[in-house]
Amino acid sequence: MTHTLKLPKLRYGFAEFFATFILVLFALIVIFPLVLPFMFVFKTQLEYSYDPWGWPKSLYTKNFIEAWAAVQIGQGLMNTLYVCIGAIVCTIPAAALAGYVFARYRTRATEFFFYAVLIGYFVPVQMVLIPLYKFNIKIGLANTLPGLFLPMGAFGIPFWTLIYRSFFQSLPNDLAEAARIDGAGHGGTFFRIMLPLAAPATFLAFLLVFISAWSDYFLSLIMLNDQKLFTIQLRVSQFLNAYGTGRMPRYAAAAIISAAPTILLYAVGHRWIIRGTLAGALKE
Repeated sequence: MTHTLKLPKLRYGFAEFFATFILVLFALIVIFPLVLPFMFVFKTQLEYSYDPWGWPKSLYTKNFIEAWAAVQIGQGLMNTLYVCIGAIVCTIPAAALAGYVFARYRTRATEFFFYAVLIGYFVPVQMVLIPLYKFNIKIGLANTLPGLFLPMGAFGIPFWTLIYRSFFQSLPNDLAEAARIDGAGHGGTFFRIMLPLAAPATFLAFLLVFISAWSDYFLSLIMLNDQKLFTIQLRVSQFLNAYGTGRMPRYAAAAIISAAPTILLYAVGHRWIIRGTLAGALKE
């Protein structure tokens, strides 16, 4: 006698339809800005002026070459890469060390300092822009790339300290005890045992810090005045401010070039985010 397994029927009423509609709408809102440049980038300037919303008659790829020269994307990419590397170096090592100390050496003092650091996570950038800019002038970092990525690191350390602290708390204490029995000191236990085990959190931190620094516009706009130091986002924005929408094909090409590294990074590392690495690191 065989038994057949009957699957329950999925109920799809008005509430489910409405929720699906809202989610699809939000997805389109996110996807539309990414798709929009491709509607203009393969058109000639004359074709765009005649029919901006029509399909291109041919794939005009010279807009990428012209945009590279007009926007000076090469210099902007180098400046942005320098800022991204600086932000990563300033954020991840400090956050990993702080997170390890706050997770493994829990006393009243460390708990106090942890929450003192965590306060920085709730301070918006806009609140401290004026004193931050004045401070950069005092220490001679105004209108410099270090004066840009150092604040990025300062604003990122509280959040990633929380991530690393939660991640290290989830690791078994037996590993640290075994390392101490073998004669490893505090530094050896951290660098040889704990930090390699925190590779998922480190990879996620590297990915998100890089994307955040690459996509930054507001802080770069305030901290940089010299056009030679402009990041790629500032150069693309400057091109749009200078020519408006009259050079939309070139602007679309520049926008695609500026967004390509972050899109490629997300395509490579999205599994780490989707699989819940961040949620696992936050788990107490």
